[in-house]
Amino acid sequence: MAAVQVEIVSDFTCPFSYVTEAALLRVGAETGAEVRHRAFELYPAPSPLPLDAEMDWKDALASLAAATGVSLLRPGYQSRTRKAHEAARFAEERGVGAAMRMAIYAAYFTDGRDVGRIDVLVEVGETVGLDRTELKVVLDIDRFTGSVLADEAWAERSGIRSVPTLLVGAGPESEVWVGAQSYAALRDAVAGR
Repeated sequence: MAAVQVEIVSDFTCPFSYVTEAALLRVGAETGAEVRHRAFELYPAPSPLPLDAEMDWKDALASLAAATGVSLLRPGYQSRTRKAHEAARFAEERGVGAAMRMAIYAAYFTDGRDVGRIDVLVEVGETVGLDRTELKVVLDIDRFTGSVLADEAWAERSGIRSVPTLLVGAGPESEVWVGAQSYAALRDAVAGR
């Protein structure tokens, strides 16, 4: 039996993406589901960043965050995330993609760090075993910018306007899910395919 495919379109400054990715990481490890990440920048340059990052999401996500073991604090600002998506692509190439993704989310939502800054991403990358110098060079020369922009173009063509968006299954029979998903819902969806 082939592994179930799950594509997730997400952004590192979206708390709904964070809890869903944490749950999906666990489901993937338990079921062997093939998870593919697609980049989506909530606030790509030159669009303005919101002045107030306060949103009424913390209470809505409390139970999902607790169930996945993630800590959610309000950073109080928004980061640009293109470089974070590029760093995650590089980490994936180096075999530590999942660890890097969770480390980027934690840097933003637990530590309140600006994950749009290369110096921050280099420090985060080092914690998951990436070479500082190599990651900095990759980010400085925009090695994965084209890949991130291709994901965003795909999302636009596909009509995806919010994150997280998941495509569970492959081809025309895949299901599209929008919004935060629990571990139990994801496990059941993968097990039912």
